[in-house]
Amino acid sequence: MAKKSLTVIILLWVSCLLMSCGGLKSIPEGSRTLGVFEGSFDGVRYGGSIRIHLFQTSEGEKLFRATVSVEPNEPTVPRALFVLGKMTANSLEGEFQGDTSGKLSGQLSPVGKQLSGSFDITSPGLNDGTWQAKKI
Repeated sequence: MAKKSLTVIILLWVSCLLMSCGGLKSIPEGSRTLGVFEGSFDGVRYGGSIRIHLFQTSEGEKLFRATVSVEPNEPTVPRALFVLGKMTANSLEGEFQGDTSGKLSGQLSPVGKQLSGSFDITSPGLNDGTWQAKKI
């Protein structure tokens, strides 16, 4: 009986890690789009473009997904970087996904037409910088 209880506890713990406890993995099905923003980013070493999609889940949580396209295209630098995060009030906080680590933060303008912020990439070959995007 004790072995079965231990197995159940371990399975619950692993499930928690893989689901909600493991952080944001994707935008949930059924979320509605609140807006799409496009603009530019300027990094210490590289620049490029950024595209941010804001979503609202059926539970009312606001999330975003961003794609950062790095220019110029060099073999040692990823061509596209991806970010997932949350929006609280008018503030964005997200983390780079995949092989790139770091954070992206920003603010929505009072009228809701522009986003701007900064990013800090901790992966080798890339650094930090600022970004801005307008609603399309």
